[in-house]
Formats: sequence, structure tokens, C-alpha cells
Amino acid sequence: MTHTLQIRNSVSPVFETKDAFLKAVDELPSGIQWQCETIDLTGDNIDEDGNAMTETLELWFRDPVECVKELLGNPTFKDSMRYAPEQVFDDPEHTTRCFSEMWTGNWWWKQQVSVL
Repeated sequence: MTHTLQIRNSVSPVFETKDAFLKAVDELPSGIQWQCETIDLTGDNIDEDGNAMTETLELWFRDPVECVKELLGNPTFKDSMRYAPEQVFDDPEHTTRCFSEMWTGNWWWKQQVSVL
């Protein structure tokens, strides 16, 4: 028996067909839409006529402002988001400061104080 048949006979797939799988994928909640723009890029390689070679590329992107809105509004992350600065220490005596996230840094602390 080939390895392919061994694998096929030993698993119990959730989906009967690839179409059923793709239908389930299509029903997943969608986030920020992807956008695509084409750009023409001129390189430094020269073709046989002495002209700079160009290539048309696809640039795929999402609107970063919409991405931030999506992240901030997603309840999945509510316990992971920090808005207020905190000073975190590695020791009980509070002598060794730990800088691990943006909200633990001096910049965030200064920004918060400057708004008050």
C-alpha cells in the first residue's frame, strides 16, 4: 500500500470535499479588504535596445488606519490592549526597570503626562 493510501485511510477529514472546505473558508468573518494597485518599476538593467528595463508589479495592501480600527475594536484583544503607561520592574525592590512593550517605555509615560 502506498503512503498516500495509508494517509487517506487513516484520517477522518472534517470536510467531505474540497468544495465544502472552500465554502467554509468563504463563510469565515472577513477583515479589512485587500486593495491592489499596479506599479511600473524601472530597474537598472538595460535591454538589447539600450533602454532601462521595466516591470509591472502588483502592490497588495490594506488601509493601515482601518487595520488599527479593526484591532482596537476587536473584543478578542480587549485583555491584551494597554492604553495607560506602566512602569514595570524585574525585582521586588523596584530597582531594575523592565522595558518590554511600548506602554512600559519612557516615551509613552511622557506623552501621557504631557496631555494632562
